[in-house]
Amino acid sequence: MPKYTKEFKIKLVLEYLSGETGGREKVAKKYDIPDGTLKNWIEKYKSGGFDNLSKKLKNNKFTSEFKLSVIQYRQIKNTSLRETAEHFNLVNESIIYRWEKTYQERGLSGLEDNRGRPSKDMTKSNKKSKLNTPINESEREELIRLREENRLLKMKIIYEKKLQALLLEEEAEARKRQR
Repeated sequence: MPKYTKEFKIKLVLEYLSGETGGREKVAKKYDIPDGTLKNWIEKYKSGGFDNLSKKLKNNKFTSEFKLSVIQYRQIKNTSLRETAEHFNLVNESIIYRWEKTYQERGLSGLEDNRGRPSKDMTKSNKKSKLNTPINESEREELIRLREENRLLKMKIIYEKKLQALLLEEEAEARKRQR
């Protein structure tokens, strides 16, 4: 059971927005809750309405592609961790920080979720057929060609990401100079 109900959060946010109590600090003190908590509820309300005040689901398994898209969104849009978490409806922003850190240290493979027991193919005939059939010369050449193509595509993606980051950096500097 959550510490504060959605109805309680709505009541406090509406009381703050009405302005009758005299400010956020006074509303927080009146109901004996931390001011930062009320501030967080108000920001969540402003970014997504009252539906944003309810608890989000926990223990989701996210694909590495989703994690990468969150990281790229944050880099491209230059948003804070909190704003990015709100945009993707994540429980908290610390998960994004961990994904970014893991991605910087280990790359895309670090974003893969390795929790739980690995799935197994239970058919014995399928296992035997894969182990006993050697690949012929044309398949080997195709494999080498595909691996090289894959390597080139990965290099292209890395190049495009670095180029985009550089362009964003230059754009940010240009904005700073205009101010």
